[in-house]
Amino acid sequence: MRALLAAIDQQLGRLAGLFALAGSVGIVVLLGVTVVAVFWRYGLNAPIFGIEDVSIVTLTVVAAGSVAYGGRKGAHVSINLLTYVWGRKVTRVTDAVMRLAVAGVSLLSAYALVTKACGLEKACITSNLAIEHRVFFYVLAAAMGLYGLNMALHLVIGLAHWTAPRDPNEVED
Repeated sequence: MRALLAAIDQQLGRLAGLFALAGSVGIVVLLGVTVVAVFWRYGLNAPIFGIEDVSIVTLTVVAAGSVAYGGRKGAHVSINLLTYVWGRKVTRVTDAVMRLAVAGVSLLSAYALVTKACGLEKACITSNLAIEHRVFFYVLAAAMGLYGLNMALHLVIGLAHWTAPRDPNEVED
C-alpha cells in the first residue's frame, strides 16, 4: 500500500513540475512583455495596444504554476504551535481535518472554474484584445485540481502513517 502511495505521489510531483515549468516560462514571458511595454511607452512614446491583456493572461499561467507547485512543495507559512502544546496525538487529527478541508475546497474550486467559467456571452474577456478567459480558467482549474489531489493523497498517506511517530508530509520545524 505504501509503495503504491509513493508511486502516485511521485507522479503528482512530476505533474506539479510541469506546472512549475509552465509558470517559469510565464514569468520569463511576463518579464519580456513588461520590458517591451515600458520601452515602447517611455522610449518610443508609443504605448502598445492590448499589452495589458497579454500580461493578465500570462499572469494567470504564472498563478496556476504557483498553486500547483507551491502547494506540492509546501510553499506556505506555517507556525506549528500545536505540536509543542499537545504533541503528535492532536496534530494527527488536525492534519487530517486540514488536508480534507483543503482538498475539498481545491477540488470545488477546480469544478467551479470548469463548469462556471464564463465566455464571450458573459463578457469574460480581456478589455482590449477580447482574449477569452475560459482557456486560462481551465489551466487554473487543472492546477487547483492537482493541488486538491495532492492534499487528498497526503491525507491518505497520513492515515497510513497514523501510528508512526512522524507523518512523512508533516511540516518540519
